[in-house]
Amino acid sequence: MSFKELLSNGAIRSILLTQMLTAVGFGIILPIVPFYSQAFGATPFDIGLLTAIFAFISLVLAPVIGKVADKVGRKKVLLAGTIGFAVSYLLFSISTSLEMLFFARAIEAVSAAGIFPAAASLISDLTSEQQRGKAMALVGMTFSMGFILGPAIGGLAASVSIPFAFLLAATFSGLNFLSVFFQIKEPKEKTESKDIVEKEISILQHIKSPLLLIFGAGMIISFIIGGLQAVLALYTQEKLKFGEAEIGLVFTYIGALIMVFQFVSGSLVGRFGEIKMIKAGLFLSALGFMLLIFFDSWLTLMLPLSVMVMGNAFVFPSVGSLVSKRAQGKRGAVMGLVASFQSFGQFLGPLLAGFLYGINHQYAFLGLGATGIVYFIVFAIVEK
Repeated sequence: MSFKELLSNGAIRSILLTQMLTAVGFGIILPIVPFYSQAFGATPFDIGLLTAIFAFISLVLAPVIGKVADKVGRKKVLLAGTIGFAVSYLLFSISTSLEMLFFARAIEAVSAAGIFPAAASLISDLTSEQQRGKAMALVGMTFSMGFILGPAIGGLAASVSIPFAFLLAATFSGLNFLSVFFQIKEPKEKTESKDIVEKEISILQHIKSPLLLIFGAGMIISFIIGGLQAVLALYTQEKLKFGEAEIGLVFTYIGALIMVFQFVSGSLVGRFGEIKMIKAGLFLSALGFMLLIFFDSWLTLMLPLSVMVMGNAFVFPSVGSLVSKRAQGKRGAVMGLVASFQSFGQFLGPLLAGFLYGINHQYAFLGLGATGIVYFIVFAIVEK
């Protein structure tokens, strides 16, 4: 089935719209939160923790909420998630302390833990195994589109006022609620979509160490991305006097690059193979992140970011492809483990980046980049 045929399915279009609107809302607040939290006395480590808590809560609660969705229905979980996002953004807009920011962030994370697995489960039920790869690619593309639009909208909205930007994000969540309520119908759940967590646990005993090393490659890239989200706004503010509007444009640029490199990497994987692509991606991502310590203009900022994003785009599809080939059955469950490792990386990265940034601003980039280089060396030795 082609992309056009998949998009002809109204239910699939509705789920894709839900993902895009979620990404827009998330993207709107992305360039704002680091600056906003500073007004409440946040340290670099606090900002890193504010970033990390999102990944941690999502990682812990996604399996739990997934089981709840099996019992009450995915549509209800999606509706609750959109309401949760709206509430979190409203709380951000009226926050008067750093503690309120953490509370709002926690609500946002709980909501994400419901929306993303429920949407993936619905896609699984609406497609066959042969169609699912293209359907999930569409999910990735629509999320990237939202991530491109969100930071740009957020940066512009913040120029009016920061509370206005949060209220705008809440509005997108409200539109998302209406879209889910009126357009999505609960399909009959397939057996393969149930109890995915139990399948993930049982599959652990069948995973060999080379597969764990591949999981780790995705985790390292997420680790670096998490660090970037935690400290890039602070560092550009220091070196280039950037505010919300400028950092919003930077993240929009990153989102656009992700879409471009997603298309390029697909053909390169077929030509060079997953192992070579993962090796190149690990090296480029770590190198690009470390080179950020040298930027002193828009151009010298964009160049290392381009190198880093290229590396990310090489690794993620290659990891997914290689894991699916090496997994001994239950590929869906193993892909769930890939996502779990990546979430863990997004939890650790901001914590370490925030901690190192508080000691010396350049240490954050050198420390996380060096970790990526070390992992590249280990991976290159083991996966010859």
